[in-house]
Amino acid sequence: MLIRRIFAAGLVAAVGLGSASAALAPAAMAAARTPSATGSFRTWRAAQDAAGFQLIRPTRLHGLTRAGHIHVTRCDVTGELKKREVFAAYGSARHRELNLEQNNSGEPCGNFGEAKDLGTFRVHSRRATLFGACGMTGEPSCGKRDIFLFLTWKKHGIAYQAQSHDERRHTLVSFARSTRNVG
Repeated sequence: MLIRRIFAAGLVAAVGLGSASAALAPAAMAAARTPSATGSFRTWRAAQDAAGFQLIRPTRLHGLTRAGHIHVTRCDVTGELKKREVFAAYGSARHRELNLEQNNSGEPCGNFGEAKDLGTFRVHSRRATLFGACGMTGEPSCGKRDIFLFLTWKKHGIAYQAQSHDERRHTLVSFARSTRNVG
């Protein structure tokens, strides 16, 4: 009789736990589909789902390969912490490098520091401004290739910044113009 009671109590507990986990299963599955909002992602599609806004990706990489994952972080600007910033690097910081940064705050999430205005270009029918860390005291000449370049533009409330190191200006502009919406 005691064995029957223990077995019955165990059966009730097992059925109770089974129904509780069955009741929680839809919530757990929904949580698994909910974007994490920040992190490192292998694919542009996964990064777009996490960021929560339409991303662009480069299609012309000028012989470079992506260096690691695509990173989705919070925008570090005060008052914009709910916004997301997405960053991907191609190449190597020691050699040639191209980067693409985009965020849904409408303004840059950071400051690349003091830079010289090197002109304007068109990227997807938008005015893009090219800046260079050059031509100032302590910086190399703007005619050199081994400088940092920053091309910034905005479109539909999204701020974009393509960056390069040890690349020519036309390579950075070509990289930015080659971007397409992530499917």
